[in-house]
Amino acid sequence: MIQLRGVSKQFGARWAVRDLDLSVPRGEIFGLLGHNGAGKSTAIGMMLGQVWPTAGTLSICGHDITRDRAKALHRVGAIFETPVFYDYLSGWKNLEILSHYTAPTPPERITKIVEWVGLTGRDGDKVSKYSRGMRTRLALAQALLPDPELLILDEPSDGLDPEGIHEIRLTIQRLQKELGLTILLSSHL
Repeated sequence: MIQLRGVSKQFGARWAVRDLDLSVPRGEIFGLLGHNGAGKSTAIGMMLGQVWPTAGTLSICGHDITRDRAKALHRVGAIFETPVFYDYLSGWKNLEILSHYTAPTPPERITKIVEWVGLTGRDGDKVSKYSRGMRTRLALAQALLPDPELLILDEPSDGLDPEGIHEIRLTIQRLQKELGLTILLSSHL
């Protein structure tokens, strides 16, 4: 699902990522572990075609991200950096609107996604009333909208308390098992 060979990114004189080789097979959960500033988010940004590599090749879902970004990301869901939502709208309405950016999603699928991430009964609440953990679950729901084969999650448990971190990890494991997803996540924990 993910093949990186000799991937590097340089910002001015500073190397953010240098000669990264990475292979993530279909159906696996793979973690990028490192301290803040280690290059995890830069590597993910390159995998998502939002940061252009200085050198190397990146293949996502069998397609070169620099040559055919649309095909490479067609079945990829992601949480990258800090997700932004319309706080004055409900979680459901946010998912409905956001689905139009990737692919229109039928209400039945949105209902199923809400169940998968554990927001049933709270999806009608305004996002301004959501806790940090609920916002993380909503971001995960957004990443599931395009019916992905691959989920790329940049620090999905960032800012959560220990119980929230545990719940997100269990949700990720369950999604991988039930949906057969390949999941790449980064963490400094």
